[in-house]
Amino acid sequence: MSDRFKSISFSASVRAAQVRHGTRDLNQRALDNGPAHDAFGAAEREFIAARDSFYMATVNQEGWPYIQHRGG
Repeated sequence: MSDRFKSISFSASVRAAQVRHGTRDLNQRALDNGPAHDAFGAAEREFIAARDSFYMATVNQEGWPYIQHRGG
């Protein structure tokens, strides 16, 4: 997991939610032990290139999802 991804995905509010839901330790282990990839590898690039569309999803601090369709 890249350091850039970690800084976005595990913000203070996300870490607080993990504590509330009892998943903080599990997520911290994943951060500590996961690979530090900052770029897609060949397999990921080939998979994405073969698609003509995708969905991009996020959720805000209140838990509301925002999902966007992109492409064909």
